Amino acid sequence: MNDKKLVEEAPVKLLYFEEHVTCRNYIVHVETGFKILRFSSESERLQEDIAKKNYLLFFLEGEFQVTNNQYERTFKSGEMILIPRSSFLKIIPSSEAQLLCLFFDQPISNCDKLLLQTLSKRAKDMEYNFTSLPIICPLDKYLELLVLCLNSGLSCVHFHETMQRELFLLLCGFYTKEQISMLFFPIIGKKLNFKDFVTENSSKVHHVSELLALSNMGKSQFYNKFKEEFGIPAKQWMLQQLNNRIFGMLTDPEICIKDMVADLGFSSQAQFTVYCKKHFGYTPKQLIDTFQGENKLFG
Repeated sequence: MNDKKLVEEAPVKLLYFEEHVTCRNYIVHVETGFKILRFSSESERLQEDIAKKNYLLFFLEGEFQVTNNQYERTFKSGEMILIPRSSFLKIIPSSEAQLLCLFFDQPISNCDKLLLQTLSKRAKDMEYNFTSLPIICPLDKYLELLVLCLNSGLSCVHFHETMQRELFLLLCGFYTKEQISMLFFPIIGKKLNFKDFVTENSSKVHHVSELLALSNMGKSQFYNKFKEEFGIPAKQWMLQQLNNRIFGMLTDPEICIKDMVADLGFSSQAQFTVYCKKHFGYTPKQLIDTFQGENKLFG
């Protein structure tokens, strides 16, 4: 294995590219699946106060200073770590660095879900210290193929699901149960807590009332718990998430107002226009035109 660079990138042409990217199952913005993150300088750091998913990070090139809650460690090419959902994360790379991230809520396969649950007994006797696992053969070969496919533009939802299943097969086949227990220690046997519940389901609903109904909690209990966990009222937090989704959609060159209205749960374009003018001071068309151009309305 090359100590400096785990995966060598080779140019590969994806056949029938237009047919691939216009498929309804093509993923433009990866929320669950694999994504390559490249850094060209230390200033290109990454920080999330609340991680939206569980992140399995594979360090492919360079060194990284990683802070996860109370832990601060330095990792290098050829290592992998897990960042649990809802935790604090900051990554400061070396000047030239690259990593691969798997964003996931839980394993796809029921067998893999059961495995992590059964390993919880083994984890009880372990002392977790946010250490990495080495990327060994054949996992390094798997990552090489995965990176090659992603670089070619292959990003079908079925591809991401298939590769995630294969990843867990390789982990179970070539790593000991002790190693797997240590890697997944932060999430092994963990029941869904309130903050995890909100983070996982907020993108599936459009109103706080829908989230309340899913929680099976009393109204007062829900709102009090929400304020305790997130520090702000539920309605204010949901508005922040909605605005973040709007910003994210505005960067999509194929986006149109009609799709935004449908995806975001607005009853009409008129209602969406009123919302945008109230919260951003601009109409949806002005926002799209500006975000697609060189000038940005927001820093």
